[in-house]
Amino acid sequence: MNARDKRIRILNLQDQYCKKCGYSLDPYQYCIQYCKIGKELIKLNKKVFGVPLERKETPEEKWDKRCKQAVDLYERGMEYPVIAKQIGCHVSGLYRELKKRGLLKVP
Repeated sequence: MNARDKRIRILNLQDQYCKKCGYSLDPYQYCIQYCKIGKELIKLNKKVFGVPLERKETPEEKWDKRCKQAVDLYERGMEYPVIAKQIGCHVSGLYRELKKRGLLKVP
């Protein structure tokens, strides 16, 4: 199957299955991990474009994880500057994101 045929196969699969799929409202990761058609799409995409089709985390999702980790570490007795170094961000960014989410606890 050449690249053109693979692209056509990808589009046909999306038209036939993905638009009617009950999981289409779920996060895209569901298709990648569990759906038979999603797995085939990933395999075809990898062959055509050379890279797997994966969903990247948005900055908001990254900060959600960092903030959750920061709250856990703060409750264990660590201070925010040390926490910021450990999770790999600037302390002012950590303060801003914690405050935005209502998680900032002032010592």
